[in-house]
Amino acid sequence: MNNLTKHLKLIGINLSFAQIDQLYRYREMLIEWNKNINLTAIDEPNEILIKHFIDSISIHIVEPIYDDPSFRIIDVGSGAGFPGLVLKIAFPNCNITLLEATNKKVQFLEHIKNELELENLNIIKNRAETAAHSRMYRESFDLVVARGVAELATLSELTLPFCKINGICVLHKGPNAFIEASKSSSAINKMGGGKTELFPINHKLDLPALKTTFVKITKLVETPLKFPRPDGVPKKQPLRNK
Repeated sequence: MNNLTKHLKLIGINLSFAQIDQLYRYREMLIEWNKNINLTAIDEPNEILIKHFIDSISIHIVEPIYDDPSFRIIDVGSGAGFPGLVLKIAFPNCNITLLEATNKKVQFLEHIKNELELENLNIIKNRAETAAHSRMYRESFDLVVARGVAELATLSELTLPFCKINGICVLHKGPNAFIEASKSSSAINKMGGGKTELFPINHKLDLPALKTTFVKITKLVETPLKFPRPDGVPKKQPLRNK
């Protein structure tokens, strides 16, 4: 049993040979495109498996993903496809939207979609601050995910508006997640979020290299229409606790 299969079993999923092949092909194309486009600082093959693929799929530990077309997921700021595109390979029947503002990254996502023949995958070129005010996307998703580098108060403003009432938002953060969470309860509440839980993932998978702590937020009420604020404001003026 290789490391990928071993850790997927710990997460609680079994992928077919075809799905495993899709992940390896995805990795090959990522490495190739990364030579010309800055997609990721992680370019060693085994690190890609752990820090991109296993890291992405481990969301399933925190919030079970239903492999069904009625289950809608949006990845806000998808970048090179983490976690959303990896989730699409692992849960092919889900309805998944990848939201990304950078043109070259969108081109890469479209290339992977076409090469791997992924269906029911929507790739949107837009900023979260704009897309979240569209009726097509606002409060329309069962699960909202993001692996951005922004602080938690900012990420909350950029993600929770997409989440249905009683839906779940799962955000990738690092070792400082507990400190960030202590400063972000005001932002989370203003966006309609309620119960917030933190899950360090490395001890679950026995992968010391994996530093992810997931922040899981339950959406309780509608996000006020004034949020998110205009482009760039959530990052420049995060709604930290006073």
